[in-house]
Amino acid sequence: METSSLWRHPDHPGIELLSARYTRFEFSRHWHDELAIGVIEAGAEGLDYRGDRLLIPEQHIVAINPAEVHTGFAGADQGWTYRMFYFDPQLLGQLLDPPLEPIIERPVIHDPALFTLLLALHRALEQPSLSLTRNTLLSQCLERLFRRHGQRSSTPTPALDRPAAQCAHDYLHDHWHSNVSLDTLETVTGASRFQLIRSFQARYGLTPHQFLLLLKVHHAKRSLAAGCSQLDTALACGFYDQSHFSRNFKRAFGVPPSHYRTD
Repeated sequence: METSSLWRHPDHPGIELLSARYTRFEFSRHWHDELAIGVIEAGAEGLDYRGDRLLIPEQHIVAINPAEVHTGFAGADQGWTYRMFYFDPQLLGQLLDPPLEPIIERPVIHDPALFTLLLALHRALEQPSLSLTRNTLLSQCLERLFRRHGQRSSTPTPALDRPAAQCAHDYLHDHWHSNVSLDTLETVTGASRFQLIRSFQARYGLTPHQFLLLLKVHHAKRSLAAGCSQLDTALACGFYDQSHFSRNFKRAFGVPPSHYRTD
């Protein structure tokens, strides 16, 4: 069975997203105005690109630069399941520091850490999630993508800023009930988002959004133990909705909130 869905997240209009499973379908020769980055979840995709016939297996990343003519077809008997990002070059120019040409060196990339980040970002743009989650993952993906696989020499790695990490940690601790944005953390700490994320992760072993979600679920557990309902707890702790609350509670404690017993 072939399935496909194409959409834009309302808070990220500069990114178009595709999630699809194809078995017999073939793309004709075409191009995108955007930088196309995709993750192959299962099977394999075939690609005619720059005069070569390529195969992108599962757990690999496909990268197609803007205005490059290409095709797409099944590279395995079962077809391929994948998720694609189409990044507006103007958006990339605004987000990258320093601004870079949106060009990736190789069309087939094996980078497990980046694959995991891209998959998490795509899901965060599909499912209910915090703004801090989406923007942190977006920054991490772009920083790693262009630092490791950009056309020119590697982009410089931002220096660690431990005071900024401590400042962000304290701010999140004091504002756990809110949906703190990455823009707010940049303003509070005076550090760029790339520098802040790397510094925070180096200091605490978590990204800012992971830390905020853990604060929320720990407060939620106390609320449930005090007899509050799941709905009231989700609202009071600032989760996007009940499914967002349930998903993150289970990730932290191994059971959904409905299975948490205090008797």
